[in-house]
Amino acid sequence: MNRRQGFLLSLAAYLLSLLIAALWANAAEAPQDEMQERILIGPDSAKRWAPAESTIETSNTRSRGKQPALHWHITVDHFAGEPNYPIVWPRIGYMFREASERDWTDWDYLQMWVYTETNRSALPREPAGLSIQSPDKEGAYNRALTELKKGQWMQIRIPLKLLGRRQDVRLIQLHISESNYRHQDQLDFYLDEIALLRYARPTLIDFAAETAVMFADARQIPVRFELAGVKTGDSAEVTCELREGRRVMATTAVKAMRGPQRLALDLTKAKLRAGDYEVVGRVAGGSATGSVRVRVVESPWQTAEARP
Repeated sequence: MNRRQGFLLSLAAYLLSLLIAALWANAAEAPQDEMQERILIGPDSAKRWAPAESTIETSNTRSRGKQPALHWHITVDHFAGEPNYPIVWPRIGYMFREASERDWTDWDYLQMWVYTETNRSALPREPAGLSIQSPDKEGAYNRALTELKKGQWMQIRIPLKLLGRRQDVRLIQLHISESNYRHQDQLDFYLDEIALLRYARPTLIDFAAETAVMFADARQIPVRFELAGVKTGDSAEVTCELREGRRVMATTAVKAMRGPQRLALDLTKAKLRAGDYEVVGRVAGGSATGSVRVRVVESPWQTAEARP
């Protein structure tokens, strides 16, 4: 392996590590824009839940506002289950009966608030779990509710793009694993504002450049984002710019539809030099922009061509 090949391999590994870090950073950002809300399951729904080895009722004991909450109570029992499976999964399930309840196509998030009480000094690492069947167990989305804390209301927000078929959601189930608890532990979960959310205006989600570091002679920057806040079948103009400070070096605009998108920011007319740049995206009718930093480095091919 010659020196140039070694340099290129090292640079490729470095670029990959920066790209992965950038994508994770963008994915972790919580949405803060104005949202529309539709209550999915209200506090008067206790009789529609199907409990197993637990109970659920409407309660005023804990409430975030004037409305009551759903109270899910569990007494952990390591001996009350089936003989072969005494330590099991106390749970509650809510079945969506109507077609209008099952179709979450035009929504972006499922959100709920959960307050947890227990006689334990602290909760285990995985206090509870959530499962969403869309439409069945094979296509279920499963998630540990690790953010729950004793004595606090905690917000759970799930991007619906993670579901298999958001147009046919059949069941929400909450459960615990008794193996995470001691015999006779007492658990009380209060559930409030189980709702669907969506952006009120066109919005770019998870905006990220596929290339966090690039050569100065690159002809394009692939950019990925998800367009939300527009109805299914509608489109909106998305503009992407490469900026050096306040100076716009390149611009590309496309018509995009709701959902995951990929745009190639054209750099053929840009004369870039080594340094730090910013890729900025905005959508017509939206209030917020997407932004990510990129690093331009000198190209080894340009350097070779410049030699006498």
